[in-house]
Amino acid sequence: MKASLALSTALATTACAARQSFKSLSSSDQTSLEQQLDEWKALYGPIARANGFFPRTNRESAQVNGHSIDELERFHHTVQDVELATATNPEAEFSPFNQFALLTDDEFKGILLKSFAGQNFTNAAPLPELANERASEADWSTSKCNSPIPNQGQCGSCWAFATIGTVETAHCIATGELLDLSEQQLVSCSKNGGNRGCNGGIPPSAIDWMQKGVCTEESYPYTSGKGGQTGTCQTSCTKKKLSIGKTKQTTGEGSLMTVLESQTATVAVETANAVWRNYKSGVVSQCPGAQSDHAVIAVGYGTSTTDYFKIKNSWGTQWGENGYIYLKRGMSGKGMCNVAEWIWYPELSGSSPTPSSNPTPSSSQQPTQSTRKPSSSAPKPSTDTPMTPSSSKPTYPTRRPFPSSFPPKPATDSPMTPSSSKPTYPTRRPFPSSFPPKPATDSPMPPSSSKPTYPTRRPFPSSFPPKPSKHTPMTSTPNPSSNTPTTTKRRCTKRPKPTKKPKPTGPSPSYTPSPTIEPSSTYVPKPTTQPSSTYAPTPSGNGVKDQLIAQTNKIRAAHGIGPLTWDDELEPKMRTWAKSCPGFKHGGPAGWQNLATNTACGSSGKDCTKVVGASWLWYDQEETFWNYGSNSCNGGWAKCGHFSNMMSPEVKSMACGWSECANGNHVWCNYDTPVKSPKVGKITGMTKAELKASLTA
Repeated sequence: MKASLALSTALATTACAARQSFKSLSSSDQTSLEQQLDEWKALYGPIARANGFFPRTNRESAQVNGHSIDELERFHHTVQDVELATATNPEAEFSPFNQFALLTDDEFKGILLKSFAGQNFTNAAPLPELANERASEADWSTSKCNSPIPNQGQCGSCWAFATIGTVETAHCIATGELLDLSEQQLVSCSKNGGNRGCNGGIPPSAIDWMQKGVCTEESYPYTSGKGGQTGTCQTSCTKKKLSIGKTKQTTGEGSLMTVLESQTATVAVETANAVWRNYKSGVVSQCPGAQSDHAVIAVGYGTSTTDYFKIKNSWGTQWGENGYIYLKRGMSGKGMCNVAEWIWYPELSGSSPTPSSNPTPSSSQQPTQSTRKPSSSAPKPSTDTPMTPSSSKPTYPTRRPFPSSFPPKPATDSPMTPSSSKPTYPTRRPFPSSFPPKPATDSPMPPSSSKPTYPTRRPFPSSFPPKPSKHTPMTSTPNPSSNTPTTTKRRCTKRPKPTKKPKPTGPSPSYTPSPTIEPSSTYVPKPTTQPSSTYAPTPSGNGVKDQLIAQTNKIRAAHGIGPLTWDDELEPKMRTWAKSCPGFKHGGPAGWQNLATNTACGSSGKDCTKVVGASWLWYDQEETFWNYGSNSCNGGWAKCGHFSNMMSPEVKSMACGWSECANGNHVWCNYDTPVKSPKVGKITGMTKAELKASLTA
């Protein structure tokens, strides 16, 4: 008996029917939308252009403040789609800030149609019911056998990335060795069973094809993501024999949970919709109900506010929750978004590894709980900020803070930020080294009521408030100490009973780079006039924390602004992000974030309070562009984002994390809670040179 898996790209028709035209908006709403599109072009425009998702505009077409009417209509449609997805998924968050924001429904569907080749799959049977009690949760994303989040680029190769990732994990579970295998070989060389390269493929056929071994990524790197071409099969490479058996297939949520207790699995899902396209965080509880069009990897299950499956996508870390999405569990039939309809995985073979110590699984990562407020008719910006794609280390200015909180992305075969070990596509948050000028009259963005998500290097207010730390997912970085999934309440008698580790205090996302200049340590003569006494007393310590809070408050005091307090609750989360040594990338806890390179001190022996630190760098580079008369930035708000974050009188607290790693010394600071156009008074009682000297006095 066979069941046909025809590709469907149906989306909720109610979204289109209810859409308003940009021209029908009020003047104030049009202005608000234009400002958001301004921000989108600065943050996601470069990614969209790099991947062919930025529509060409007729130069002769009507323009509104630098935007074509067509661009405004497209962006407005995406904003409305986000509102619809939000209304139908109360436990998830969505945002128009993603690389697909200017694509029409048909254009987006055109990308997804290439995901799967048309194929009839033999009906699968559910696995037998378990005799023993099932573990309450499992999570392979924290195992050493979990590879980094990949970016498939413009090629319709989701089937290759999903099956390669599943097989890499299976081989690692069997042998203890995590290989980096070549998706490109599968795309260009696997022609069996209906596989058609960048035009789609069949997961079970792909797993079957890998039985004879697969080339390493290093010897056969991925190139199809740029341009979407399948490429000619390369005959020479370094091939690895895999410890996997024959391909297995099953169906049903119970069967998927059973498989996930032992390994990961490739699953088919429906993604040609606004829900996947604009997903940010939380648990998705409603999909439109179309047929499957995309292959992904199921890596775990658990419970937060609701039961969920955890899914690993191939759109890079800037999409979803650091590359992952959570789908509601406990649905009948095919499962949420068809996640339980088709389940493929290889049998494990070979000898199990002998770790130096028994793996001790900890609690599974949980989805970030949605705490958003209902969206208004006027669109609001997201705190996401992609970085410019770069083959190695980009060179962009530090003065462009921008939000680090969301990593959105769409459905199936859309290119996403590449994984560190994979091809060279736009990584998490690409953006240009210079940004298009913005009107000096940018209106402030309304901060959210609790703790919103704000910028790093291109700060700007987020439309969604931050999530409680207890629901924040753990970092997707593999845990080198274990090759077993994170689980609780194990049923397998052959495995040691897990000791539950405490849940982490915060996430450790993986965002992208944007180089900066190290803070200057050049000594300037002591000022004759001391700064205002409104700043907090200088800390007694001499570490980085003491430097950052003291120097920030001295700078604020010179402008007549009150001191900040140190957020002790936020600091551990910032330090967790920094300790992951992410390099010059924005990330960590959601919030308005500044990032800079940092001069090593404190633990390195130097007195940090005698070194001019990142606070001065953020202030000095951008203060000259600040228009004190209009409370805005000359050249666009994004140009002064670091200054705006640090100097906003509305900000009452800050916390930072700093790294001293092989990939450089960096510092990240989050501020609670700035506004876009803060009222900052001019410096009084001293010059800037005197202020700088006072920082180390």
